[in-house]
Amino acid sequence: MEYITCTRCGQTLPRSKLERMKTGTYRRVCNHCKWLYYVKPSRDRRILRDLEARHHHPNKK
Repeated sequence: MEYITCTRCGQTLPRSKLERMKTGTYRRVCNHCKWLYYVKPSRDRRILRDLEARHHHPNKK
């Protein structure tokens, strides 16, 4: 079994625990770090952008 070390936290995980991308390679960050550093920030930016748009156009339907 091949093990891959997360580039963010340094945790060593079996390759089967990492996300397989459509190119056939495996992501180099564990799922927890992917959530913390990629998914959550982009989600927060989207929510803030929606709130900002609603603030500037409160009556837009």
